[in-house]
Amino acid sequence: MGDLKQRLNEFLDEQENINDEQFKINDEQQANWALRKIKQLQEQQKETNALAEAEIEKINAWAESENEKAQRSIDYFQGLLAEYAMEQKAKNPKFKSMKLPYGTIRFRKQQPKWVYDDELLLKSLKEQDSEELIRVKEEPNKQAIKKLFVVENGKLYNPGTGEFIEGVEIIEQDEVFEVKINE
Repeated sequence: MGDLKQRLNEFLDEQENINDEQFKINDEQQANWALRKIKQLQEQQKETNALAEAEIEKINAWAESENEKAQRSIDYFQGLLAEYAMEQKAKNPKFKSMKLPYGTIRFRKQQPKWVYDDELLLKSLKEQDSEELIRVKEEPNKQAIKKLFVVENGKLYNPGTGEFIEGVEIIEQDEVFEVKINE
């Protein structure tokens, strides 16, 4: 099907005597040809991306499989080392670590883990009048600002008070040309 489409498009190009080099669009027919070419190239991009994605998925699956095998072996050896370290600690309660040519095995004290229930904590702090421990985030309501104020000479103007609002600069932008290809 793809080959048939390609041959049709080549035939249409020949019929319209289109040459890509130094080409200039002079009429609607040539503009339509350019849109058709863009659509073809976009389809080519989709096909390329689909092929690449399929190969990436295969490679990622392979890498995941290989890494899982390696991780099982790593876990096995770490388990053996932990067992050995526990034996050393049983023999000598002061045992903390052992440096070896390829690394170190050790016991390390960890900091306690704090698990927060934010809703319950906030409620408790409020009940105990400890609101200085509650952080309140202030930020401008940009949607409301756009509705309430007026733009005048690149500045924001409050029509109710007649004052200019600082902290906002409005930058006018030029039109943007865009090409929309029909599906």
